[in-house]
Formats: sequence, structure tokens, C-alpha cells
Amino acid sequence: MAQIGIVGGGNLGANTAFFLGERSVADVLIYDNREGLSTGKALDLMEAAPVRRYRVDVRGTDNPNDLKGCQVVIIAAGEVRKPGEQRSDLFARNKAVALQYAELLAGSKAVVIMASEPGDALTALFTQNSGLPPERVIGVGTGLDRTRLRYLISEETGLLSEDINAVVIGSHDEHMLPLRRYTRVAGVPVDMLVGLERWEELVAQLRAAGDRIIDLSQRSSSFYGPADALAELAEAVVRDQRRILPVSTLLNGHYGLKDTAVSLPAIIGAGGVIKMLTPELDDQEKALLQAGAQGVASTLAS
Repeated sequence: MAQIGIVGGGNLGANTAFFLGERSVADVLIYDNREGLSTGKALDLMEAAPVRRYRVDVRGTDNPNDLKGCQVVIIAAGEVRKPGEQRSDLFARNKAVALQYAELLAGSKAVVIMASEPGDALTALFTQNSGLPPERVIGVGTGLDRTRLRYLISEETGLLSEDINAVVIGSHDEHMLPLRRYTRVAGVPVDMLVGLERWEELVAQLRAAGDRIIDLSQRSSSFYGPADALAELAEAVVRDQRRILPVSTLLNGHYGLKDTAVSLPAIIGAGGVIKMLTPELDDQEKALLQAGAQGVASTLAS
């Protein structure tokens, strides 16, 4: 069976392992630099297996080299945002994490999924320093924003969230770009269900969603939503599902952008990104996409 490695046994890493176990996607290996933590978390998860009926094995390790044999490695380590912080504020503190595992996984055949913040900048940094091809280094990016928008539309319309297909591209920050005309509810254009003024209000809520969770909890950033987005992405890779999901990758000429990373829709399967998709954008949308990409580039340059 395939194996998915998770770097970081905190809230995000442990819940990602939980969701992967619930879906029986693949065996899971958790690594954390705090001795015994990953083994303890894995044991806790597996003791629920008789009830939850996991059909996979979850175990921990104190040896990071064990990650080299994994088909997918999710990097969910590092510091999280505190109230009042921007994602870019974490770059100086978390870039060492990206560089450490870029060196460890250089030359591996794994698909690497970046979940540490700021995800776009760290995805680009990892790609540039690991030597892995861009299609095998993907950030969860606006995958979380897509899920949050589906929830907001469901709350607004009273319709089943499973029927909602939202499209959000760009940087995972205030420059994220929800695409109204590509968003559907069971095939019905969202503009038939949500007026433009209310749509703009929902987009404002979407852009503030992460900050709101931090401000309310005061203790940690969100992790249930991100963990589910990570599990969804890892499952698409391991099972070669060829799903269209927004992922952050190092760009090479898309919309004229290079040497920066933002999310675009992509066909995801075995090996990571099979094909990047470039939705038609108007001038205003292109400007917002470029502003987000330039912000990521500025973070990298810092």
C-alpha cells in the first residue's frame, strides 16, 4: 500500500492523519522533531481504529529519513499565526523548515504538499531549493478558500454544500480571487442564486475567514479545514483521481508570471500536477492575480 508522510504532529498534522485514516487513503507515517510525540499521536489514532474502521496503518517515527520512502510527503510543521499577524510574517520563522526538508527530499520521487505558512512563498522556496520538478511540489493554497466559499454559499442559499463547486485562485491572502462566473451550484450559475452585492459581501467574509478564526480562538490558527483540504489533495495524488483542484505551484510563464507561486486550477493525479489550467480572466482579475503573485515574490525576496 502507498504511504503518506506527514511532517509535524501538531493540530494540523494529527488531524490530517485522522482524515486520511477515516478515508482509508493510504498508510500514514507521522514525523515530529519532539521525541515520542508522533508515536503517541499515532497510537492514539490507531486505538480508535476498531470503532472508526480504519483500513490503513498510522504510525509515528523519530527519524526524518523514514520520510524518503513515502509517495506523498505533507509538510505541516512550523509556527502558526497569532492574532494580528499576517501570513507573510511567518516567512522568516518558517523558511528553515522548508529548506530543511528541501535538502532531505532532494532526489526523492515523492509528491510534496506544502501546508506550512506562508504556503505560497514556502512552496516556491522549497521548489527552488529541492531540485524537484514544480509539478511535484504543490501548496494547498486556495484549496482551503474554495472549501470556505462553498460553506458561505451554502449558508447564504440554504443549499447542500456538496452541490457547490466554487473556484478560487491566486494567492492565499487578501489578494485571493474567487471567480464568480465559474462557480456553480449543481450546474446552476451562482449569479442566479446570489446577487452581486451579496456576493461581494461573501467574498469579504472569505478573505477575513482565517483571521476571524484566530481572533475568536486566540490560541491557534484553523486546522480542521486545512487538514481536510490536505487529505483531499493527498487522496487525489495517491489514487490518481485526476481531480481539478486549485494548488499553489512555482509558475513558469502562466499569465506572464515566473519565479513566484500562486494557486491555479490543476488536474491532480499520480505524480502531482498533470496539467495546469488557466481560466479566462478580465483585466481587473489579472491585476489582482498579479498583485498576489508580486506579494509572494516580495516575501521571497525578503
